[in-house]
Amino acid sequence: MKIFNYPLSFNFIKHIYLSFKKKLSPIRLTHNYFLKTISIKGKTIDLGAGDGSNLTYYDFIGSSEATIEKADFYKNAENKIDLENKIAIEDNKYDNVILFNTIEHVENYKNLVSEIHRILQDKGNFEIFVPFLILYHPDPKDIFRPTHFYLEKILKDQGFKCEITLIGVGPFFASYQNIFRYFKFPFLQTIFFIFFDLLNKIVKIFSKDFSNYYCGIHASCIKK
Repeated sequence: MKIFNYPLSFNFIKHIYLSFKKKLSPIRLTHNYFLKTISIKGKTIDLGAGDGSNLTYYDFIGSSEATIEKADFYKNAENKIDLENKIAIEDNKYDNVILFNTIEHVENYKNLVSEIHRILQDKGNFEIFVPFLILYHPDPKDIFRPTHFYLEKILKDQGFKCEITLIGVGPFFASYQNIFRYFKFPFLQTIFFIFFDLLNKIVKIFSKDFSNYYCGIHASCIKK
């Protein structure tokens, strides 16, 4: 298990401000920044992508050598797929599957992971992000929050080898994720992000349970 430690640099502070202007949350903007370390190639399907608009993570993930289809069920998606049931896609079709901010809305989540394994080619790549310490958000329903331990178990049980990275770690990051919207203005949100980040760095020095507080989990998986 890894922890994503972002740099509190000028470029990152600029990224924070511009992301808040786009109405993104602290965990969303931090995960986007993490995605600079991820790249995909080949035939790809993005499950739970809505209508395909406002997918800010494609500004960060390396995808110039990928052809990407976007699928959803409840919105006006280019590819209508019900993630609660068997996916109407042949075996071993895709090089990559992306599933960001989606599995928490799926009741039949173990079946979904099994289906993703089926439609991936051998050694295919599965990138999944799941929120943890964030607010209840029905879209159209909100089912569960897996810990990193349980998410890894689900993935391994379905035949994936995976690397887990915690995103948005520490008690003050988790606190800010759940109150940032009350500051309203991007400038204030940015200032308070920096303030809470500094508190996070201080408490990390002496905390024994610092990494028990996290807002999201990214898993990079390979089909075995």
